[in-house]
Amino acid sequence: MRTRPNAFSRKGVVSSSSIQSSIAGAKVLEAGGNIVDAAIATSAVLCVTQNNLCGLGGDAFILLKMDGKPVLNLNGSGRAFKSMTIEHFLERGITQLPPRGRDSVLTVPGLVRGWEDIHRRYGTMEMKELLKPAYDYAKYGFPVTHNYSESISVSARYLGVFENWKSIFLRNGSAPAPGSIFRQDDLASTFGEMISDGISSFYEGHLADRIVEGLNKQGVDVSEDDLRDHKSTFQEPISTDFNGFKVYETAPNSQAATAILWLNMLASETKENSLRDVLLSGLIAYSQRDKLISDPAYHPLPADFSSKKFAMEVLRDGKMAGDATGGKGDKGDTTYFSITDSEGESISFIQSNYMGFGSGIVPEGTGLVLQNRGSYFSLDKGHHNSLMPGKRTFHTLCAGMMEDEDGYIASVGSMGGDIQPQLHVQMILGLMGKRDDPQAVIDAPRWAFPYTIYEKPSSFVVESERLGEEISKILPVMKVNVTGFSSQLGHAQITARLKNGTVVGGADPRGDGVSIPATS
Repeated sequence: MRTRPNAFSRKGVVSSSSIQSSIAGAKVLEAGGNIVDAAIATSAVLCVTQNNLCGLGGDAFILLKMDGKPVLNLNGSGRAFKSMTIEHFLERGITQLPPRGRDSVLTVPGLVRGWEDIHRRYGTMEMKELLKPAYDYAKYGFPVTHNYSESISVSARYLGVFENWKSIFLRNGSAPAPGSIFRQDDLASTFGEMISDGISSFYEGHLADRIVEGLNKQGVDVSEDDLRDHKSTFQEPISTDFNGFKVYETAPNSQAATAILWLNMLASETKENSLRDVLLSGLIAYSQRDKLISDPAYHPLPADFSSKKFAMEVLRDGKMAGDATGGKGDKGDTTYFSITDSEGESISFIQSNYMGFGSGIVPEGTGLVLQNRGSYFSLDKGHHNSLMPGKRTFHTLCAGMMEDEDGYIASVGSMGGDIQPQLHVQMILGLMGKRDDPQAVIDAPRWAFPYTIYEKPSSFVVESERLGEEISKILPVMKVNVTGFSSQLGHAQITARLKNGTVVGGADPRGDGVSIPATS
């Protein structure tokens, strides 16, 4: 049963986890902008209204279908600062990277460069027009949602010690109340600088100087060259053919390749794809994730990783993740949105600070919080995700897309940290039978086995008693926790173009998701 109706349009649909961002994107489509223009506006507003989940100090991964050309993958994740060596930490007695504070700020934020790069290739509207809604929401405020208010309250337990963060989000000693108007003057000034000086000022202008100076003052060893030298990577996505669809996922250092291997194993088995098949092959796919995926510049995937042959060999070997060790799972926060139009152009876009509000470190006067994504690195030199200067860490962010030969295309994704490939597979399988009903697919009860690449799986989280009972019978050694409808199982969005040209979208009620149709 759907929690809300699907959004239908003859022009396009924007589905995001913030009503303000979905409206901003839809207005761009209505003004004649394309999906890249709409995506930049949507993404920028999310950096204001959901900067607990993402922000100017974070990263992004994007899949893009434009101009009838093959799907393109943009890797907008940042690399470790040039000063960030394992010895840098070991000499100070740090053997495990901390999740917050100055020592968690290790990597360049890649999101803003990603906007610049996709705009240069495909944008049709002026960047200043696309950033104006975000500037306005920062300057004049927006009504706080219950989820946003609660997120600030929870994060304050860890981040309240950081004065710059506290001065923005705890001005009166507590989180802004639901329904109150929340303004962010410093963040508005930062957007204003990018509007007046150009977006590249974030990496190589006065704004970049202020970011570096503000970080250096707090003991973060970043240089002007770290920002200036950062580049996004355009590449082919990883893909496979599955049940009449071409399925695409973001390439490593994104973990999304896990979903491609998983689907290939399901294709190698029976066509039934029973819950048993899905669960067991998923655990095997994750065992490969845990040892193979990292920055491909340092640890490339096997050449045949996306082939059915490789999947069959892995499936035949049948090795799952090792003995359970009580893994705690990833505590990351992220936001995902998708946009599709009636011409069959589509964008699948995910952005994140990693953990809620990232590191908690704010360069004075900028209003932006730096991500703590680099804290996922290992300080073990023998680990494939070990820290090195200029290296990208293993990234939980995933963006998905699927299309067939008859004109159907869908962009699919969800926040959820390490469980994102599991959510992708569940939604992709759901869309195989309900391609015109993404809201029903999003609303369906989910399951997940949460753990990081440094742990082993020990339990399942499920949203229904029936699912819990089935999983307990299939894998009795795993503990099953029934949560009911829960944010632990992600906040997903889907938009799709149907064969007749109608666009449909669904958004996740587990968060603040809203699908907005553009009017023609």
